[in-house]
Amino acid sequence: MKFDYTVTARWMRQRFVRHAWTTSQQKWTTSCAIGGLVLATMVTPGFGIAVFGTAFAGWWVAVILITIFSGLFGRHLSLSRSHSKLVKQVEADRLRAE
Repeated sequence: MKFDYTVTARWMRQRFVRHAWTTSQQKWTTSCAIGGLVLATMVTPGFGIAVFGTAFAGWWVAVILITIFSGLFGRHLSLSRSHSKLVKQVEADRLRAE
């Protein structure tokens, strides 16, 4: 028996696009969060860190924190870009009105 996952994959892609990739703010936040996750995963050691003489894989905390903060950074970038566009548009409208 062979399963066909194309319908499920298409449905999941549509949901991702609808919830995480429609506005500029969502695009910046999602891409920075994914970039932070990739960066944090690349720099973590394979065996974790040694805590109290035992091997404890605590790097997942660092990966999660870096992913969250990079997502917040992406959100800040998108908001500042949209704010600067609005300021420029207001200035252009004000100059046209004079």
